[in-house]
Amino acid sequence: MKKVLGILFLMSTAAFARNLTLDEAIELSLNNSKKIQISSKNMKIGELNLARAFKTALPSVAYEGSYSRFEHTKRDMYGRETGVNKISNISDSGKYKNNAHEGKGGYSSQIVISQPIFQGGAILGGIKGAKAQSNIMDLSYIAEKRDVRLDTIQMYSNIIRYQKDLEALETSKKELEIRHKEQKNKLDLKLIIKADLLKTEVSMLEVESNIVQVKNLIEVEMKKLKIETGLLDEELTLTDFSVPEGLSEGIDFDKDMVTAKTSSLDALIAKNNVEYAKAEKMVAFSDNLPKVNAFVQYGGYERDSMDDTFHNEEWRGGVSVSWEMFNFGSGIDSYRAANESYKIEKLNDSIAQDNIEINLTTAYSEVIRLEKLRIAMRSSLEASQENYAIDTERYKAGLLSTQDYLNSEAQLRQSKVDYNKAETDYLVAFERYRSLLI
Repeated sequence: MKKVLGILFLMSTAAFARNLTLDEAIELSLNNSKKIQISSKNMKIGELNLARAFKTALPSVAYEGSYSRFEHTKRDMYGRETGVNKISNISDSGKYKNNAHEGKGGYSSQIVISQPIFQGGAILGGIKGAKAQSNIMDLSYIAEKRDVRLDTIQMYSNIIRYQKDLEALETSKKELEIRHKEQKNKLDLKLIIKADLLKTEVSMLEVESNIVQVKNLIEVEMKKLKIETGLLDEELTLTDFSVPEGLSEGIDFDKDMVTAKTSSLDALIAKNNVEYAKAEKMVAFSDNLPKVNAFVQYGGYERDSMDDTFHNEEWRGGVSVSWEMFNFGSGIDSYRAANESYKIEKLNDSIAQDNIEINLTTAYSEVIRLEKLRIAMRSSLEASQENYAIDTERYKAGLLSTQDYLNSEAQLRQSKVDYNKAETDYLVAFERYRSLLI
């Protein structure tokens, strides 16, 4: 009864397993990747910073209110014509106010509208820097999508490869079990020695160990794929795919090199880093120049109460100039540091160009190498299959030793594994080459 229930459970699990193709896995990864979500938020931050930089060039409205204390009370003014002491302020009733009794403090309240006129390039530099930073965030978002796509292809193809390896190992195990059973019968009939049986048992243990290892690899890669695609709670069945032949024939390496150096993500990010450093240098230089602002303010001053500050309100306007003329060379040092950072980014841009050339050349060479290796591994597999078929017949006829037969079987098993790896590596190498052009 337990066996029947177990079979029914396996059948139900297989029935509800989700079939997943490589294209579907890539699409799900792009939609569910947490790394892409983080890059998307960083891109939004870049857009907000750029908008904020533009707004620094617009007028600002501020309210200013304060209470201050003075060292002395307000002094009386003396009339020059009569030579007598006159009180300068008159109350609303027409009587003189005695300033000697006024307090040593007062309230001010005003609304100020300020418009930057000249900031030494700080505003323009801030806008250029924010624009470069926003571009970097946008490019990093695309780069993250590129990397997630490549990682998904790697994980998916690894699982397919390990499943094929597992199939080859299980086939090998069945073949060895058949030979082991035959050898036990032969040993009982004293047609072979026990050493032959032990050699087969060693080979069986080795295969069983490899099966456990490959199953673990499948489980780990499947877990990673489920996390990346957001399908943690589903059983997945991956659809096999075929790797085309002669992928290198569609590659124009010289043209791709120009594309990679001018418009690839790595090249554009490096160039925008230079632009950002240049903008930072402009902002640092502006700190040593005067700042000019036009302003309009409306408000008043009152000694008695904050509520009365707008009883004597008035409009004022003008231009304010501020210039930090001496700060022990701090502003100059900031500019020099920013200038050195700019030079560093220009060198990094040159390094990025060199790395692009090296990486693209390496990736192209790897495609060519693995293309030839795949052909070689296919030929090796075909030869191993033919040799194993011949050696099996010879072994059954007693014309081949147990060790030679086991060597032939191990060679076939390894040839299958090597071909699976060469095919997967070939696909990933081609996709990695393409990713360098994005």
